[in-house]
Amino acid sequence: MKLEKVMLVGSEIPPRLMELLLDSGSQVTRVPTGKAAVSHAHRKMFDAAIIVSTGDEMDVAETIFNLRDINRAMQVILVSERAKFSDLEIPKDSLERVLPNTKILSLQALKIYLNSKQKEAAK
Repeated sequence: MKLEKVMLVGSEIPPRLMELLLDSGSQVTRVPTGKAAVSHAHRKMFDAAIIVSTGDEMDVAETIFNLRDINRAMQVILVSERAKFSDLEIPKDSLERVLPNTKILSLQALKIYLNSKQKEAAK
């Protein structure tokens, strides 16, 4: 399934990330914080929430748990430009195991993932 409607969460979005999403044909709604993401998810349906940062009011884990409560089918992708994920609040393997349909990806891995989704949609 192609990610047509994507909510992009973060106050400082890497330009390359926005470019990847637009090039993949996604319709992007940008929100600055986790709290704003939860509010938008209550009002609109999204195929995915791509989280770069969540602000001070709500941490990454709380944002993901709230988004899951609103729409379990929504893909959640946590994006980090870091090659290592050792400083995450929750270990990468634990988060992906506990929360189905949640991925932690680098920008390069996200590009590969979006390309695979486009190929699936073309079949």
